Amino acid sequence: MHADPHPGNFMITPDENLGVIDFGCIKEMPDDFYYPFFALISTDVINDKNKTIDAFRKLDMIHADDSPEQIEFYHKSYREMISLFAKPYTSKSFDFSKPDFFEQLYIYGEKISKMPEFKQARGVKHFIYVNRTNFGLYTILHELKATVKTDTFKPNINV
Repeated sequence: MHADPHPGNFMITPDENLGVIDFGCIKEMPDDFYYPFFALISTDVINDKNKTIDAFRKLDMIHADDSPEQIEFYHKSYREMISLFAKPYTSKSFDFSKPDFFEQLYIYGEKISKMPEFKQARGVKHFIYVNRTNFGLYTILHELKATVKTDTFKPNINV
């Protein structure tokens, strides 16, 4: 995964191919992160509470010693977060030119930044790379005012 997508790290070649010129932030995603994470955004796992909680446990978002109340809180919060963050992946096409998606992301980020439950980091370290990659990509696509077909590939992912 190239985790630093911004225009300065890429170039278009004379024959109109995409050239990558900076490999400073590259990350290989291990299977124990890749499969539960991408199952949440590319399958119906997010709509099944038990499967979602299982994926959240595998991703260290819900801990073994969490109380039932904490499990319910984190399930609701993370499900909302991932559903919002993954909108471009879960719709047939996505219009990045519209600012409302970005406004929703910033509003949600502001909301959770004030929650004491999120003062202690949760989740595996690979989230940093996925977030950085997606925000960089989303920003480029927004600046390009791109509409992207996002339903052209469905991975075979089992949690």
